[in-house]
Amino acid sequence: MGAPAVAAKVSLPAWVLNPEKAGYVSVVGAAPKQDWGGRDAQYRVAQMKARQELAQMVRVQVKSTSQSSMEQREGKVASEADIEISMQSRVDLSLDAARVIEEWADPQTGELYIWLVTPK
Repeated sequence: MGAPAVAAKVSLPAWVLNPEKAGYVSVVGAAPKQDWGGRDAQYRVAQMKARQELAQMVRVQVKSTSQSSMEQREGKVASEADIEISMQSRVDLSLDAARVIEEWADPQTGELYIWLVTPK
């Protein structure tokens, strides 16, 4: 009997798992092979997914509430402070400036990955 067939190990590009790029907001979009439309349709689906994720990343809202109280016993002065910090930050990055800088298709699954970036 012969040795069992071993599937070749596919090495993903580093950006697929870690799309960070200095000076840019960046994401990876992926799409499986499409039943209709071929590679063009697959590319459009991957790009749509990446743009949706990018749009979610550029909106940041932070609200923080902090309460602190200090109490001293035996008739000494007690103080209490309520601090509420409300910060709303909306980063308006233009999705029009977003561009695909890399793409890669998995040779085993046919899934297409694109790396989409936009300047910060």
